[in-house]
Amino acid sequence: MKLEFDPGLIEEVLFGELKAREGKGDFSLTLEYHSCIDPVYENFPLDERPSQFKKIEWDFFKKLELPKLIREIFEEFPDLGEKACGGVIAKAVNNFDEGSYLTKGMNQDSGQKRIVIKLLPDRFLDIPYLKKLVRHELMHASDMLSESYGYRDERLGGNPMEESIVKERYCVFWDIYVDSRLIRKGKETLSDKEQRYAEFASLYKKIPDEVKMAIFDVLWQDEKLTHDRILVMAKDVNEVIKISEGLPINHVLKKKKTILPGAQCPLCQFRTYQWAEGIEQDAYLVNEIKKDFPDWEPEDGVCGQCIEAYKIRKMVC
Repeated sequence: MKLEFDPGLIEEVLFGELKAREGKGDFSLTLEYHSCIDPVYENFPLDERPSQFKKIEWDFFKKLELPKLIREIFEEFPDLGEKACGGVIAKAVNNFDEGSYLTKGMNQDSGQKRIVIKLLPDRFLDIPYLKKLVRHELMHASDMLSESYGYRDERLGGNPMEESIVKERYCVFWDIYVDSRLIRKGKETLSDKEQRYAEFASLYKKIPDEVKMAIFDVLWQDEKLTHDRILVMAKDVNEVIKISEGLPINHVLKKKKTILPGAQCPLCQFRTYQWAEGIEQDAYLVNEIKKDFPDWEPEDGVCGQCIEAYKIRKMVC
């Protein structure tokens, strides 16, 4: 597979390496670099210098064996060579910009995609972490190119708030799926099982710990997750809770219903991220709601908009 490297990334990686070595008192690479760069100012006109600088920086990038390192990680995924027509290693501008995606290949008629991985230049100063990060992103790319995973680049929510929440959950589920398979293959990746569980648990704080652990264990062992399945779970917490049905801890769920952000209000049926609190303490509002919804109980929850509507009705009456 042909790999391309962003010249801007190469430049910043090289300067970062020079600075790091200088900080340790090693100026040998800096002197060598300037012995190649300085003559360019004397021997080439202004309009030709940028291309000469890029050639020299690429030579030093290869001298550090960084293209070889990246290629070796790509070679851990031989199937990608058949599914993608190339790879691009580009510069990320911040932590949120890091990641992988697919783009059209040079020959668009072939239908093949190129894999783009965006990395912060500083990642190249920590080679062990860099390897884990690239491997993790290539597993994402492998899923995106897999027919069985069924990836689609689409909006994940109906409004910006829902989009943000669903995207966060989707990413956590997908990272669990990615790292669990890599670890079972004996590969080093970004996070171990304990770290991924902590991320999962932080999303669902109101689910009892025993239930969360059971659900997570099922997800960790799953070898056939799909884009659609992850998206359903990311959008509906009840789909996550369903995973625990039939497991030994099922009785824990019956003690108290779990109401999480993004679930549907039992009254208006709209998804809500603002649940009313302490409703059971207002007997009048509880009775008014039960007049319209006889089967409703305070533990079922009610969204902030619905409770405001009932409070307005109370004031009018």
